[in-house]
Amino acid sequence: MKRTDKRHPRAKAAANPSGQQGFTLLELTIALLIMMILTLGAASLFAYAINYNSGAYDRTLAHAVAQRQMEYLRRTPFDSLVTPAQPEPVITSGGRSFSIVTTVCADAAAGCGGSATLKKITIQVTPQGAAGPNWVRSSVRVETLRAAPFTGTYFQ
Repeated sequence: MKRTDKRHPRAKAAANPSGQQGFTLLELTIALLIMMILTLGAASLFAYAINYNSGAYDRTLAHAVAQRQMEYLRRTPFDSLVTPAQPEPVITSGGRSFSIVTTVCADAAAGCGGSATLKKITIQVTPQGAAGPNWVRSSVRVETLRAAPFTGTYFQ
């Protein structure tokens, strides 16, 4: 008499030593190792992005401080524009500290671009206490020329 096997198909495969079912421990270990390497790579990208955004924020604040200082100097009468006493006070904006160096050049002999009727104003703002690479601590420089407020010889 012929015997028929009425077991479940999975039970047949498990009983079959040549049939393969699931993953081996070695395959799982390799897959987890690859996933760990990819995750660590993504985490380092996040750390770099956070650093980059922080440095960009510092530079944006420094530029805003320089523009504010420039607007203040634009309201100053032309004859009163001189290089302020150094060092200028440290300014805090957005919870970050910045040092400011303002230079007003009105001497044509100095070769800086100024003259008796034209003053070159340079403002340099540097973040203080910024951590990270050198570009994070780099300064923002704003320059402008300001002319004397009187008419020339053509308007007499």
